[in-house]
Amino acid sequence: MAEILSVKTEKFEMEYAKFGDGPKTFIIIPGLSLKNVLNSASSVEVGYKIFKQDYTCYLFDRIKNPPEVYPISQMAEDLAETLKVLGIKDADVFGSSQGGMVAQYMAINHPELIRKLVLGSSSSRAEPRQLECIGGWTDMAIEGRAEELVNSFIDNCFSKEFVDRWRKVLLKMNSGVTPEEMHRFSIMSAACAGVDTYDDLGKIRCPVYVIAAGNDSVVTTVASEKIFAKLQAENVPSEFFMYEGLGHAAYDEIHEYKQKILDFFNKA
Repeated sequence: MAEILSVKTEKFEMEYAKFGDGPKTFIIIPGLSLKNVLNSASSVEVGYKIFKQDYTCYLFDRIKNPPEVYPISQMAEDLAETLKVLGIKDADVFGSSQGGMVAQYMAINHPELIRKLVLGSSSSRAEPRQLECIGGWTDMAIEGRAEELVNSFIDNCFSKEFVDRWRKVLLKMNSGVTPEEMHRFSIMSAACAGVDTYDDLGKIRCPVYVIAAGNDSVVTTVASEKIFAKLQAENVPSEFFMYEGLGHAAYDEIHEYKQKILDFFNKA
């Protein structure tokens, strides 16, 4: 059963879930979420159960009580500080969407923390579609249009086939979004427009696996393709895979995705 724990520093408090008891370290940095991701820690544990034998797994939330302007670069610094407090280094890391943006900054500025990195449906600079989609979510959150936000979030994050099958479940998972949650979401979503790691991707020293989704209507497949092309141009050890027909949150749509992450980590 996943434990919910926290790290407190002089500047912030960050909660995280911990499960598994393997000798290696696996870190999950999730993307944007309307509800606290730690509320779903047990479901995440089930989804990543294939890691539990070989890894001690950590699922990190963002800090509690973030400032009104909270750049992704600062999110990365806060997570890096948290990992250092916990004595974590040389970890295998999966960052999805905004979590992948956070992970890029960490890999660039704190290379000792990451052994291998998987970036799922992420970006290094905001593409026009990203600005339109996530910017729209930010406006909805600020204006309190909760129902519209929830439906837009679901329809843009997942493939049509997945939504047709699971909409009722997804709506239930995101029901009852409070004004406080909307405000927090608006801070986190607004930060996505400022991601800017592209020129520094060559500073990454760990192997990177870029996984894109063919029907990504949030950051687009172009964003993933640009990351991979830049890594290749800078001679960063890197691989690329595209899940055709899946939506932005492909990592939640298909179980095989987790196996693909694990296989990359285990590759010599």
